[in-house]
Amino acid sequence: MLRRTIFLFCVFFIYSNISSQNLKETIELTKTNNNVINIYQNENTGEIFRHYTTKMDHALLEMDMVSELLTKNIKEGIIWEEGKTIQFAKGEHFLATNNDYILTVTEIRDDEKKEIYNEVRKYLIIQRSLLESEERLIIPEDYDITLLENGNFIISNYSENYGTEFKIYSDNMELLESYNPFLLGFSNIQFAEKNNILIALIYPTKTDRSNKMKMLFINPKSGKLQHEKEVFNNFSTNEIFAVKDLFIAHGAGWLNVFNTDGTRKWDRPFDEPVSIVEGIQGEYLYILTIKDIFCLLKKNGKIIWSENISKYYEINIGKQLESVVNIDVIPLGIYSLFDGTEIGIIIGQVKNTTGMSNLKHQIILFRLNKNGELLGQIDLAAKSEFIKLISGNGKFKVFTDNYVKTYSK
Repeated sequence: MLRRTIFLFCVFFIYSNISSQNLKETIELTKTNNNVINIYQNENTGEIFRHYTTKMDHALLEMDMVSELLTKNIKEGIIWEEGKTIQFAKGEHFLATNNDYILTVTEIRDDEKKEIYNEVRKYLIIQRSLLESEERLIIPEDYDITLLENGNFIISNYSENYGTEFKIYSDNMELLESYNPFLLGFSNIQFAEKNNILIALIYPTKTDRSNKMKMLFINPKSGKLQHEKEVFNNFSTNEIFAVKDLFIAHGAGWLNVFNTDGTRKWDRPFDEPVSIVEGIQGEYLYILTIKDIFCLLKKNGKIIWSENISKYYEINIGKQLESVVNIDVIPLGIYSLFDGTEIGIIIGQVKNTTGMSNLKHQIILFRLNKNGELLGQIDLAAKSEFIKLISGNGKFKVFTDNYVKTYSK
C-alpha cells in the first residue's frame, strides 16, 4: 500500500507540472510577514497593492477581547508591489476599494450622547501614495457597503423597526438617493450591476407572508430609479448574478432569469450555484455548483452538458486514488479565460487520509474547453485565505495570500 501511495503521488506531481507547462508563469509579488487580507490590481495603471493587518493573538481572542483588539491593537494599511507601506490611523479599518480610491471606516464613540457610529474616510490613490479627502461620511453602526463600477457606492443596513434601507453615494461621498420603501420583514436584499444598470432585489422573509418580490432598476450614475417591478411568486432569493444582458436570481432550489427590463426570460430547478460566467459569444452560461459544473443554453436554460467536479482530479491518477484518500472538494469560483476560449474552475481540495499518503491539501485551477474537457491543471496554493482571478487581454492573474502570478499561453 505504501509503495502504491508513493507511486500515485509521483504520478500526480509529474502530471501537475507537465500540464502547467502549457502556460507561461511569472511571479509578481512575494509574501511579507504581515497577514494579507485582500489583494487588488488597479485596472487603469496595472499597479498591484494589498491591504494588510497584523496578526491577532489567539490567546487574547479566546479571552473575549476582540472589540478592544479591533479598535486598539490591529494595524492596517496598504503595501504596494514594490514594497512601500502606508499605515492607517489607529482604530481605522479597511472598508473597500476601486481603481481610484480607498474607503476606510473608524468607529466613533460619543460618551456624552452614549452613541456609537462609524465614520467613513476616503483616500485617493496617487503614485503609491494615499491622499486623504476632506469629506467624511457618518453611517449607522450596522451597515454593508457595495462599490459600483463607476466609483459610486451603496450603504445599506437593516433595522428591526424600519425594515431595509439603502443609500447611494457619489464617489465624492455626496448622497444621491435614499431608498426605504420596504415593509417590515424585507430584511433580505441583493445587489447586482451590469452595463450601467443596477438591480436591487428584495424579497419577503418569514415575518412577512407577502408573495411579492420587488425588483428596483436603478441608474448607478445618478442613483435615480428607472423602473420598479413586482414579481408575484412565492420564492426566496439567496443570491443574484449578473451577466451581459441578464440578471439571474437563485433561491429555494430554482434559477429565475430576468431581462434587464425585469421581464422573466426563463426559470428552472437548480441547486446551489456558487458562481456563473458567460461563455464565448454569449451563447452559453457555465454554472459551478457545490458538486458539478453545468453548461446551459443562455436563451432558454436547457442543459447542454454537466460534469461532476471530481472527474477532473480523478482523471489525473485514476480510480485507485479513492482507495487511498477520501477527497472533499470546496468549489471557489468559475471564470472565463483567454477571452472566453477556455473555462477555469477553482476548487479547494481537502484530503482526509484513510491510509498512509503524502498527498496534501491543495487549491487547484482546472482549465477546461467549452465542452468541459480537461486541458490542464495548476496547483495554486497549499493554503490561502484569499483567492481572486482577473482575466483579460489574453492572459489572467491569480491572487493568493503568498503571491500574484500571471499566466499566458
